[in-house]
Amino acid sequence: MIFKDEHDFSLLPKCFFMAAIVVAILMAGYLMSADQNSLPDGLKPYAINGDFTRQVILIFCLLFYAARLFVCVFVFLKRKMLWSEMLLVSGLMSFVLFSFAKVGGSGLQPVGVLDYFSIILYLFGSWLNTYSEYTRYIWKKREANKGRLYTQGLFKYSMHINYFGDIVLFTGLALLTLRFSMLFVPLAMALNFVFFIIPRLDKYLAAKYGDEFKEYAGSTKKFIPGIY
Repeated sequence: MIFKDEHDFSLLPKCFFMAAIVVAILMAGYLMSADQNSLPDGLKPYAINGDFTRQVILIFCLLFYAARLFVCVFVFLKRKMLWSEMLLVSGLMSFVLFSFAKVGGSGLQPVGVLDYFSIILYLFGSWLNTYSEYTRYIWKKREANKGRLYTQGLFKYSMHINYFGDIVLFTGLALLTLRFSMLFVPLAMALNFVFFIIPRLDKYLAAKYGDEFKEYAGSTKKFIPGIY
């Protein structure tokens, strides 16, 4: 991600990004619901056959994620989005979301206790991400807060609580697949946040807000509330 004081709606890159996400989810839903024998030959190897209830839960979670992402991209996100960034993120996110549907939707095990815990994690992470973004958006719209750093709401517990919410929700999705290898996804995301995205964002915020950011960073956990 490139953090600059360049505000541009970037309509076409954002539309492409959302289209890629929706197509990946709809394709997964189609491969779950269609009879394997009726699929075109090129799609038959990708048929998703598994527990119906688990498939429904997974598709609902992915569609709900897409709806939240739509609001984030078209309402909350103000910075300019470059085509190079959108193409990379579109490809990665589409592959990840389809993989969750493919791997999890192929499971035959009925929904159980671990799945209920996974759904709670997913919903809690979704709330952390969306509510934190929403409260910051509302605060920033007030004229008196123009040019100020938002440090209230959930952001008083973590400087990047929205990113932490992403990790929690994707951990829930990974556990819902019943394949612990899928935990690699939230792990990779967390490492990307900690070693790449957050340092670059902090550098940008320090240059923009100066002492206000320095004081905030000195008294607030960076990523995981109460820990780091």
